[in-house]
Amino acid sequence: MNPTVAHCAYRHTTDIDPTVGMHSKEWDGLGNVCVSRATEVLRLDATGYSKEHRDQISDIFHSMAATNRTIRRILEPGQESESVDALALARLQLECLYTLCLMFEGSQHVDCYVRDYWRKLFVQYLLRREETSGLPRFQESASAPPDGLIPLGLHFGITQAQIFTVELEELNCPLPAGIAEERIPQFPNAAKSISKIPLGDKRRMLERLYMKYRELCSFAHSTAQANMFKNVFDKRSRQTAFLGDHEKEERFQRDILGESYLVSFLSISQSAAELTVRYPNDVELRCAAMNAWAQLSEASLLTKAVWEIRTKKLLGAIS
Repeated sequence: MNPTVAHCAYRHTTDIDPTVGMHSKEWDGLGNVCVSRATEVLRLDATGYSKEHRDQISDIFHSMAATNRTIRRILEPGQESESVDALALARLQLECLYTLCLMFEGSQHVDCYVRDYWRKLFVQYLLRREETSGLPRFQESASAPPDGLIPLGLHFGITQAQIFTVELEELNCPLPAGIAEERIPQFPNAAKSISKIPLGDKRRMLERLYMKYRELCSFAHSTAQANMFKNVFDKRSRQTAFLGDHEKEERFQRDILGESYLVSFLSISQSAAELTVRYPNDVELRCAAMNAWAQLSEASLLTKAVWEIRTKKLLGAIS
């Protein structure tokens, strides 16, 4: 069940200073250091995680850095209407945080992640095979899976029974004699991953962040809020006349630029902080996360809540 306001609201006892401005270039630098330290430490052994597990996790950190660069490009001056899409990318950053938080619970979640990925590749192959089975041009290529697809699945731990089960699920192909149905579990989305986290401050943090995630989902779908924002900031739209230039600029800085940078930097920084659980003795990783959170802990009421619910216990108080 998705968290409700009553369940996840964090009641602040102290306020932030709302006059303190954000420094996006400084945040970019601190976020890049977090990614660099995280990917570097992931080269080292971690109990219960193979090199391949750690490589998958490292790839997600690299992906978050790439998405952060894309957000910066979208938010360049002069394209305010298009910049609204940066909020959809900020949502993607939060999804990576949820993925990593679950992976840090145990390497079995990394296995689930790559096996779910392989299933999607195999389903794409089955679809292409079915759609092109009557076309002479595709007869040879459609007769067998692409080179490497089955070996990749076996490398990820996919069994023959699971391959046959996918064909049963997608094409209603009967299972061969002596083969029992064996499904490939789906990697959970943000909402479902919360229930897989043990009760405690980590789960409490993810429940609080889910309200922000759900808000940002509006910008990944064709919703009224997303369309309204694009029209308000589009000089060619009639709706732009409803706001004065000063109010429009203020809303853009707060609701688009500020939100996008804040959520992206939060996602990267908290992912690095969570990784310290697996590498508690790595000083450089801890320092990178602490430097980032020195900026984040009082940047907004949302980041302050995350800091007080979870991150302060991971990193210790920042003087």
